[in-house]
Amino acid sequence: MDVLYFLKHSPSGDLELKYSLRSVERYMPWVRRVVVFGDRPEWLAGPESGIFHVPHEAIAWIGPYRTPVTNWFLLFYLTALLPELDEEYIFFSDDFILLRDLTPDDAQRNRYLQDLATVNSRGKGLWKDSLWRTHDLLKRLGYGTLNYETHAPTWFRKQWVLDAYRDLRDFVTEDRWQGLMGITAILSHIQKHHPRPLVHLDTEGSLVGFHDKHPAYDEIVSRASAADVRFLNFDDEAYGPDLQRFLAERFPRPCRYERHETPATPTSALIDTSSVPVS
Repeated sequence: MDVLYFLKHSPSGDLELKYSLRSVERYMPWVRRVVVFGDRPEWLAGPESGIFHVPHEAIAWIGPYRTPVTNWFLLFYLTALLPELDEEYIFFSDDFILLRDLTPDDAQRNRYLQDLATVNSRGKGLWKDSLWRTHDLLKRLGYGTLNYETHAPTWFRKQWVLDAYRDLRDFVTEDRWQGLMGITAILSHIQKHHPRPLVHLDTEGSLVGFHDKHPAYDEIVSRASAADVRFLNFDDEAYGPDLQRFLAERFPRPCRYERHETPATPTSALIDTSSVPVS
């Protein structure tokens, strides 16, 4: 089983991806290889280290689709065509961090965030608008009403992605926010045709997330230390000095997916990790 990332360069020199990869190496030692689809960090190692980079241009011509590809349903469809990627894989983003060992069985759990049919307020913003358009269309087409945008590692099979694209491609666009939201649409299709037991993410208690503002260091340590927590997620607004400090302390050493001749932390990073103890 492989790990798949979609990557767009970050302002921090892709430091988030470094920490995510270090967590994968530490807590998912059973992974066969990692595939990074999109931008390529200058510090990324090569196939000899078990990591493969594939630019959008390598497969987007099949549409033909413009690059960079920004629609997530299209990203999943195009990566399902890549020979570099195993039939079964765990999807990651650079802001997904593992905090505990993750077995293949745990990685394959069918997690969802909420049942949108029970939500009273739709909220505002591009992301929520896209989610609700996806909900409304899937419901009209006879699919379920669950929100699978968990911001946690998620198990896919390439054939399931291709089957979902075959049945729903009339509603897939190249625009980032229009059309169907990729993860929820694909997993709703999977659940309809290949039903599996469902795991409510909040009930499982496996995810700690930080969003919209910089969390304090003590809060990060406290929440990440909870017994059942194994996934950490954050957005750009939360990726501040205290979260960077926590990650630098948790994952101080380069992993095999990095070119070791490059510095572990770019000079433009917001914090100085030179005094961080190496455990």
